[in-house]
Amino acid sequence: MYERFLKDAKSHYQEFPDKLNVDLGLAIKHIRLRMGMPQEELARNAKIKLTALRSLENGYASFTNQSNLEAIAKVLRINASEIIFESKEWFPGNFFVLKTDEPASENKNRAKEEEKWFKKKALSYEGFSVNFSSPPLVAPSHFCFASIEIDPGKEISDLKIKYPNQVAGFVQRGSLGITYDAKPETFSIYGNQCFRLRGDKIHKFTNLDSDNSLKFYLAFALTASPSIKDNSKQKSISPSISIGRAINQIRYLYSDWNDKLLTYRELSHLTGLHEKSLQYLESTTEPEQVIYWNKIDQITRSLKMPLARFLELAEGKDEGYFQIATAHDRALIDYRHYLGVRMKSALLPGTDNVFQISETYIEPKGGIRRTTWKRNDNAMIAVSIEDGELLIEVGKNRKTFLKEGESVYFDGSLGYIFTNPGTKPAKAIIATYPPIIF
Repeated sequence: MYERFLKDAKSHYQEFPDKLNVDLGLAIKHIRLRMGMPQEELARNAKIKLTALRSLENGYASFTNQSNLEAIAKVLRINASEIIFESKEWFPGNFFVLKTDEPASENKNRAKEEEKWFKKKALSYEGFSVNFSSPPLVAPSHFCFASIEIDPGKEISDLKIKYPNQVAGFVQRGSLGITYDAKPETFSIYGNQCFRLRGDKIHKFTNLDSDNSLKFYLAFALTASPSIKDNSKQKSISPSISIGRAINQIRYLYSDWNDKLLTYRELSHLTGLHEKSLQYLESTTEPEQVIYWNKIDQITRSLKMPLARFLELAEGKDEGYFQIATAHDRALIDYRHYLGVRMKSALLPGTDNVFQISETYIEPKGGIRRTTWKRNDNAMIAVSIEDGELLIEVGKNRKTFLKEGESVYFDGSLGYIFTNPGTKPAKAIIATYPPIIF
């Protein structure tokens, strides 16, 4: 069902590219236009063909050789790396704006890319609707973020992600019932509460209220990390702890092949342990053999795998999880007096979160210092405006003015500034992937 949501979203935004793309030509064009330099002058001074430059700037050619790039950068009086970084700003997946208004016709012009947005469109199904804030894109560094509204007494059933990825949610209003992993009980979650679960187990969302609609936000990813793979086809094994079993499962989970294990050499590179040490650990299947737990600790730390997860593999377990955070579990970060921002985390504090969802309040700009925030971990960020208005600037060239019901999704590593031009605090629901650690 998750895949269907994204497929249907793609049909609404057919102009959106199917794959990640670094648009060097568009970056060159914007830099050149800011300098007031004609194409002919740039081509002549860089000693490249005018037709080649036009083809690059107009998007017909995606790449050029390094010598041409260096020559162009020299004429533009910048480093070649600046062209590459700026090209990240112009990829639609790194700055995706949804507004309630129709985009102006000139939005289609490549010279007006900084003003481009899409009209927000809800996906309507029987008994519920889905409103994405993220682009219709499946890529390892990107995630999906949407608000979901379920009609009174209705449900969304047969939900499942192919991989054991985390799904995180925040209930804004109403009463949400979740049935998880074919268990008989229904978990009840109310407004201002949150949840996280492992998405490869079948689950169902139900509006427990027969009179009022339910609204909640949902974050999920449809791509697997190299360490995540369905191991349900592996042979059944006894429940006793076996370190050898866990090492074998790690070699399976971290392999890019379904029928081949990760080599000891590759695992040695990931963990820093000698190949012979890994071979010995995999052979420790008998109770009389010595287990070097310091090496197990090194493996789990190197792979950023919780010890509890390692022991589950050693015991042959592959269970899911479902956790609820109440209002008392949420962390509050208050920067009002210095930066004019308050963030109230929606999820349980800790390092187990794959996403971060928070209610964020931005004070009016009067007397508030303009600060550029920047993520150093290539985090993608989704911002959905709940109340008020907000000006969001990303990188050196992208910006958008948003009001209630509108959203933006962007690459946090480009740097960003939030400015509230209004007279009252603006409220936004912000999700990041990977998370902010509280």
